[in-house]
Amino acid sequence: MNSSENRKRAIIFISAGLGDAILLVPLAKTLRDQGYEITGMVTSSFPCEELFKGGEVFDRLVDARSKIKRVWLALKEYRYYQLAVVNYFASTRTNLLVAQKIATMVHTNRIPAKTGRKLAARLIYFEPQKGIHDAEQNMLLAGQGRILLTEERLHLTCETAPGRDLPGHFIALQISAGHHAITYKNWPIAYWIRFLKSCSVHHPALRFVLLGDKAEKMLAEAVIQAKTGNVISVCGETTVAQALGLIGRCSLFLGLDGGLMHAAAALGKPSFSIWGPSNPVLYGYENMNPEKHRVLSLRLSCSPCSAWIEPNRSRYSDPEKCPDLICLNGLNPEDVFQEFSTFAKKHALI
Repeated sequence: MNSSENRKRAIIFISAGLGDAILLVPLAKTLRDQGYEITGMVTSSFPCEELFKGGEVFDRLVDARSKIKRVWLALKEYRYYQLAVVNYFASTRTNLLVAQKIATMVHTNRIPAKTGRKLAARLIYFEPQKGIHDAEQNMLLAGQGRILLTEERLHLTCETAPGRDLPGHFIALQISAGHHAITYKNWPIAYWIRFLKSCSVHHPALRFVLLGDKAEKMLAEAVIQAKTGNVISVCGETTVAQALGLIGRCSLFLGLDGGLMHAAAALGKPSFSIWGPSNPVLYGYENMNPEKHRVLSLRLSCSPCSAWIEPNRSRYSDPEKCPDLICLNGLNPEDVFQEFSTFAKKHALI
């Protein structure tokens, strides 16, 4: 038996957005500490592999976006892995079937209703824990109990983004999350414009570089047309890897509950984030480092209604159906500006 046959191998399913992919980084590092070689199996429609260039987190990345590719993998790599990890967002019946074929053990924190008793019996289920960060929920799947989220466990590196001339010091800004398709995460564009105009008047030295994809370009154009005077937009002009490179150059990240906010935390950048129905304890970073990360939330009695663990259904079961989104719309731009100014001053930006 050669040395390659003695290796411990684990495969992690990557099946959601960029933020959720980043939240798998601490799990991958925990398994690496246990001696595993780590493969990332990308079934997400998003370009998550761009987050992991260079092999810092995964030894290997596999594109398995189609069911045909997953079936082929199940045949080609039958029982190749000692462990497959399928977290809540990856846990479909198809993924669990594939995981059971390619690995001798399958860890998951969700078993779908139609999984079937025979398949369910072959899965090792980990009960989600209340009140802990989503990255810690993922680390539970390593089978070592709760491990606290730290900056070191979350850390990613990135290449410096080449390209257009940008200010020496700037704030990376994202004014829309979820490709602007998840409306309940997004602070009104009119509020952003009022906020940025206040920054332009009271902190004229601050410069913002606006990031986002092509779906968010129209919003960026509205900001530029409002002539706030302190915003450069590269929205729709960068790849994911290039956006990470720009965040790696910034002094601070300002935005919402979205993938780039998670990227900023993983790259070690201070962040100021605006929250509505989402759960900042589950997804934010203030508890990890309250000096470095500021979460701004009204924390209403009906929040958080958007969470995969114990959502608050006291008012609405679906945040997309909320008629007023008061948790976001109630955040006055002038009040946000005051909170942001305090945070920026603490980080010596003003």
